Amino acid sequence: MNTGFPHGVQFTPVPNPLLASLLEEINSLEELKVVLRAIHGLHKQRKPLASLGFSDLCADRTVAAMLNASGSELERRVKDAISSASDRGIFIVLKDSLGIAKIFLNTDPVRRTLIRQGIDLSKINNAVSETWPDVTASAPKQNAITYYEQNISPITALVAENIHHALQQHTEDEVILAIRKAAEANARSWNYIASILRRWANEGRPEELDNGRNGITERNPQEDRSDQFYEEYLKRQRARGAQ
Repeated sequence: MNTGFPHGVQFTPVPNPLLASLLEEINSLEELKVVLRAIHGLHKQRKPLASLGFSDLCADRTVAAMLNASGSELERRVKDAISSASDRGIFIVLKDSLGIAKIFLNTDPVRRTLIRQGIDLSKINNAVSETWPDVTASAPKQNAITYYEQNISPITALVAENIHHALQQHTEDEVILAIRKAAEANARSWNYIASILRRWANEGRPEELDNGRNGITERNPQEDRSDQFYEEYLKRQRARGAQ
């Protein structure tokens, strides 16, 4: 690795508090290593409600190597690290219907999805807070139905049902961003929005959401230019069709 990271290297987003207030609190290098490896494993799944089992971490060659342990000793140390991180509010640990513990990243979209599935999170810690002001993050967020009405068209019973179904499969920030993409492309139909969501389900969550952008209040100038080019392309295509 003395030549540096290669071209096209992939990145794993890490919640900002983990690099600030939580980093100040964590005094165990072992815990920090397991936390970072778990976040990496969750991100690789590229789905809104990603989860890991303790067996997944114990079977991870990197985890075993960095803890220099195996067997029951490895299991104990992984469990201790995740338990401590869960107490800090980094992870949510829940048992499934078979009694197998699952590890989730304790983010707002994950909590909302779990609640929609009927899981009681009343005893789970709230999200950890930043050690510096984050005006964008604290701004009120619009719900998907309101955002659709304001940017696409009035809500019908069918569209409301489609949005409800989409929220079972995607986090609300993804649905809102897909609506925004459709509005900017002047493709104001649910079918277009659904096609965006299907693409993200196959290719992974859009990076602008992983990087902390909510898709509404922040705009990328380069992205806006691309949208303008696409709109001009659509206009040219419509003009050709009219000839």
